[in-house]
Amino acid sequence: MPVIFNHRFYFYDDTQIGAYPIWREIGDMLRSGQWPLFSAEGWQAGNYAAEGQWGIFSPVTLGIGLASTYFSNALVFSTLVKVVLLATASVGIYLVSRSLGALRPWAFVAGVASTVAGFTVYLDSPSWVTGLMVWAFLPFVWWSLRRMCNQQKSPLPVLVSGYLLVTVGYVHGTIMMVLLFVAVIVELLVGRDWKSLVKTVSSGALLGLVALAVYLPGVLTLRSTARTQVVANTNFLTVDLTGLAGSALPSNLPQVASWWWGPFAPAPLTYIAWFLPLFALVNFRQLRRLTPGMASVPVFLLLSLMLTLAPSDLGPLRTPVRLMPYVCLAAIVLFCVALSSARVSAVSRTRWLSTAAVFMGSVYLGWTGKPELWAVSARMVLIMAVGFAVTAVALRMIRTRSKADGVVAAVLVATSLALAFPQHYYFPNPPVQDFKLPADTSKYSTQLSGAKGQAVVVGTPSALDPSIWSESLVGNMWYLNPVSVHNLYSPIQNAAYSKDLCIASRGETCKELSTKLFEIDPTSGKPLADLLRVDTVQIVRDAADTSGAQLAMAVPPSGWSVASRTTNTVMWTRDTPLGSVGAPVYASEGTVVDPVSNSSSQVTFKVNEVPASGGTVTLSRIAWPGYAAQGATIVDPLRGYLLTVNVAPDMAGKTVTVSFQPPGWNVEIASLVAALLLGAAWSLVHALRGRRRPESPHESTAVSDSRDDSGPGADAGPVSTHSPDPALRSGEAEPEYALRKEDK
Repeated sequence: MPVIFNHRFYFYDDTQIGAYPIWREIGDMLRSGQWPLFSAEGWQAGNYAAEGQWGIFSPVTLGIGLASTYFSNALVFSTLVKVVLLATASVGIYLVSRSLGALRPWAFVAGVASTVAGFTVYLDSPSWVTGLMVWAFLPFVWWSLRRMCNQQKSPLPVLVSGYLLVTVGYVHGTIMMVLLFVAVIVELLVGRDWKSLVKTVSSGALLGLVALAVYLPGVLTLRSTARTQVVANTNFLTVDLTGLAGSALPSNLPQVASWWWGPFAPAPLTYIAWFLPLFALVNFRQLRRLTPGMASVPVFLLLSLMLTLAPSDLGPLRTPVRLMPYVCLAAIVLFCVALSSARVSAVSRTRWLSTAAVFMGSVYLGWTGKPELWAVSARMVLIMAVGFAVTAVALRMIRTRSKADGVVAAVLVATSLALAFPQHYYFPNPPVQDFKLPADTSKYSTQLSGAKGQAVVVGTPSALDPSIWSESLVGNMWYLNPVSVHNLYSPIQNAAYSKDLCIASRGETCKELSTKLFEIDPTSGKPLADLLRVDTVQIVRDAADTSGAQLAMAVPPSGWSVASRTTNTVMWTRDTPLGSVGAPVYASEGTVVDPVSNSSSQVTFKVNEVPASGGTVTLSRIAWPGYAAQGATIVDPLRGYLLTVNVAPDMAGKTVTVSFQPPGWNVEIASLVAALLLGAAWSLVHALRGRRRPESPHESTAVSDSRDDSGPGADAGPVSTHSPDPALRSGEAEPEYALRKEDK
């Protein structure tokens, strides 16, 4: 539906300059027989293990990367990936809703409605694809946990779905999975199901070992990064209760400050579902008695809401509003389970008035934020009013419970989709940047034509007209270009490097860098460009220099020549290229070395001479935690970030090897292997025991509503996942419990 009004909808911002080119780089590396672990030429963006979101252990990310190499259109491929992820989420939400007691029509509502919630539609889907990935996998973790606990099924689905979630490398998703485990544990404690509690904790421990392998490199690298490590609230991408109060209005624009101008989001980021006011039709007394068997839902909703309302900065974790999809998921699932299990049999006038009051209150709060959108909101309200009216007629006219559920579910889904059309008509664009980069991947090979060695791009290309993309690029789109550049996208950044080069997270720099590159470093006596092994410099016209006069005056220093010049860019190349990024670039007085070998993860050089007091050698590499030296000692880096080693006097005539492994690498690999082996062993033992144990008719506790509407029990509600209280059968609104062998 979004692409009807904006065909580039799923190719915005971080997907465009971050995720998609990473997929291509991963795919190209895999096809060439390399595993994406580390790149010295990537500089601050080359520490893939610390970045996390490269998904170096994720079969999903690696598979997407491999598949991307067979597509020549980045827009089409990104759109396909997003739609598949949304469909995957729908299936998972349907399954978990069923396991919690929702009838099929209501589980269908949950599966559709969750994927059209505001934040998922307008931020995760178009831009933050790793957030969409982990959100899509979490319902499968939830479903498989309940399946393992309540039906004594294999732990393998829990471990597989949890592994797929954690290895994406998006830490917020892993945090939400931890909160989900907490919610399920609370549910098991309430039900005093000690055996299932042990299995849940055990599966959580194994997934914790996987998380250790994925996130420990980033934790041990944190001190070198530009990530903040304080608890503060800047109001950047935070949400308040007023914004949430209008979550039933599809045109509600909450007060969420971010990259956009003004205090209000330009898209309905906090929209959850239009039908939430129908919570008034729930028999809360009955729902309270059913709660012990589904306690994980309200607990997870509460925990998600608390974290979503947290300050903007919790140490290295930022922008809690990105957890809004989990609030939507829990709220919608709770609604559908409640309407399945505890809906009043006859809706009184008081309840309809309550529904109308909640509806009008949500509309009013949504309207007060942006009253100038009254015409848009009025159209939305009209569609919603029709949906409520048809729902009321269906509940009143259709006496058969199962048929009424089917009709109402169809009305809720149809109205949700009907609302999506005007929503995307009035808000067709995600509230993030479209860099308008070309979709055709063949158009990324000509930028920096004639460049030598490694390049630095000076300036902010994204501030100019999109025609600049024929000459320059931004972020990770440089991975699609044959030239190696410093200007890659890095969400963590190396603090000292980024400050020295005044380079932002997406690789754009200040205009002063063109001068600073040729300033002499006081320690080494060499220009910064030499220490960085830069052989090509492209200067992009500053947006304020509309006439191009400043760019026209740019003259290369001695030893450099103008390779090309246009109205928007000028490119200088070194007359005698230095090449060999990562090799030694400076040795202290009296120390003479010769390079022997050089690769991304290891460099070896021979020490020809070294004074009696010893000497230092600096390499053109960022001094990330994880470097080790044989025959030398790692010391404080030059300029705060260039890897430097101290060579002892007795090393003359010998070789020194400096190599990189992500910090804690042995522990990480051991924890990952242990998780895989223990998980496989547990699953195998369960399978063998299942074959030997005869089936008991009392093991079945799952819900089934597959019977014909006309048959016995047609109006029966779902079966609780825990042993039901016989007293629940007495009330007219209580569901009929029917255990059937085929339900297992």
